[in-house]
Amino acid sequence: MAILFSAQWKAIVLLVLLSSVGVQCLDRANATLSIPASVPGFYGAQNIMKFLGLVGKGQDDAHSTYLKQSIQAELKRRLSAGARIFLDGDEDFYLVNARYTNYRRPTFIAGVKVAEERDVVAVVNYARSRGIPFMARTGGHSLTTSSKRVQGGIVIDMRGLNGVKYDTTKKQMTIGGGVTTGEFANATFSRGMEGKYGYLNDNMVSLRLLLANGTVITASKEENKETFWAVRGAGHNFGIGLEATFQVYPQKNDGKHYVVDFEYDLDRVEDLFEAVNDVSSPMPKELAIFVIGRKRGATGGATVNVNLVYSGPKADAQPFVSTFQSLGPVWRDEKVADWDALPWSTYNGLNNILCTPQGWARFPIKNFYAANVKSYDIPTMRSFLDGWKAMNEKYDGHAMFSFMFETFPQQGVRAMKHDATAYPWREGSDHFLMMEAGSRDHSNEEVFDEFLSRHQDAWIKTSGYGRLQQYINYGHGSKDPSEALYGYEPWRLERLRALKDQLDPEGWFNGYQPFMNETSE
Repeated sequence: MAILFSAQWKAIVLLVLLSSVGVQCLDRANATLSIPASVPGFYGAQNIMKFLGLVGKGQDDAHSTYLKQSIQAELKRRLSAGARIFLDGDEDFYLVNARYTNYRRPTFIAGVKVAEERDVVAVVNYARSRGIPFMARTGGHSLTTSSKRVQGGIVIDMRGLNGVKYDTTKKQMTIGGGVTTGEFANATFSRGMEGKYGYLNDNMVSLRLLLANGTVITASKEENKETFWAVRGAGHNFGIGLEATFQVYPQKNDGKHYVVDFEYDLDRVEDLFEAVNDVSSPMPKELAIFVIGRKRGATGGATVNVNLVYSGPKADAQPFVSTFQSLGPVWRDEKVADWDALPWSTYNGLNNILCTPQGWARFPIKNFYAANVKSYDIPTMRSFLDGWKAMNEKYDGHAMFSFMFETFPQQGVRAMKHDATAYPWREGSDHFLMMEAGSRDHSNEEVFDEFLSRHQDAWIKTSGYGRLQQYINYGHGSKDPSEALYGYEPWRLERLRALKDQLDPEGWFNGYQPFMNETSE
């Protein structure tokens, strides 16, 4: 349910997962098993059955069926009347199992659509008592491969916790853990407000968090202060967000944003990235820039789409528009959009295709890499764009290679102290670069991964930072060191791990971008 606000104007992308976090728990007080946390992948339902001596060779299917039926019967007694239970194999299991990518994904034998907070607590307590891993989901748009740690688990669909409350005096929105970014934006905009001034977690006032031991705490500047620091950048390592309150702000320019799309042939790559570098040094506080590849653009061939979003009147945006118009686009479109409609209006409405289960299904196996850069290295961009075009041509019909680069104003982000929250890159996230290979099957998986990994290495080498500095929800999950996600300053991971030892000492909330290295799990 968390989103990223640019420094001055809009909600864009996920930052700290409060409800879509991977969770693996074993209640110390109520545990029926004593199993070392260092055994990789142990907590799948089949491994638990084998550990108990209940599964032998050739018996897995029968015992899996028994386990699913047992889960259904036992959970039904614990849940509210409005909750629904789904089992793997049911016709409608996709309602809780649909996911943006099936590449190295978590797997589930059961799912629960919760109706009340107590349903979440009940599922967590039940799963712990049975030694079954679980994971909460809201939008299903997770990219990382780190969640593959959860196998044979229970998925908790949080969408039923979709309440929204607005405090007119404090100008604060309180939302349930199942609220999506679109719902949050719609509710905020309808009250004459919008998000501004830093990341959304910078504007968090309080969070109600379900811990590994089944208790619920409130974290804020007044209560559980260390937890409040940690969840703003690393919350998925500590629990499931049941409800959060955020500060919102009155709309400027009546919430209207001027949106312009340009498309260019690939012979303009050098010019357009030079232009982005120039415009973003320093980045105007009212402007955001997106660069997106189009496999078949306005000319029928590969093009690059540059999208400008300006928080203010059209006339004030003209200096920036003129810069990109002078580069000779092959196509241009412009519109005025409300703040809450921006995700569906920007970059030629591409999200209307990509951000739906129907869009996910076009190429369900998606491998994703990313990196932050201080500025665009022009030869590196040329090499990548040439490779992107070549891969799309070679695997046309079987796979699709895509990219999106994001540049946001950073004034609000950098107005806060660098150690104010667990997010480490206030001075190290000038441009967010993402690339993806989507395919229909796993047949060329290694080839695609090599292409993406090689170009990520090139981005890092020429990033201007001298190392991988990674926005956490863009982390690959298999290649990124913990420091790239949580900061290279030693005190950051030390502080997070100390709190982890208090709140989750056995490490069961490790299903999403965990702190430890793969070799120490």
